[in-house]
Amino acid sequence: MTKSANDNQKFRFTVDVSQRLAGEIERISQATGRSKADVFRLAIELLSTARDAKEDGMHVGAWSETEDTRKEREFVNFG
Repeated sequence: MTKSANDNQKFRFTVDVSQRLAGEIERISQATGRSKADVFRLAIELLSTARDAKEDGMHVGAWSETEDTRKEREFVNFG
């Protein structure tokens, strides 16, 4: 996909979140050094990428492997 000049146009959204989610956004912001607005932007990009992967028939998840163990976690409800 190519970028156009309009890709940098800004829009403002007001979002109400629960106290739990507000705390999680704050923790992610502090842990990553990102602003809370950047945490939202990153989350939307992640959801968009996951949705596209699901539409392509892929699984979305995370895993870790050691020599003798593999842990997997599939993320669901993207879409």
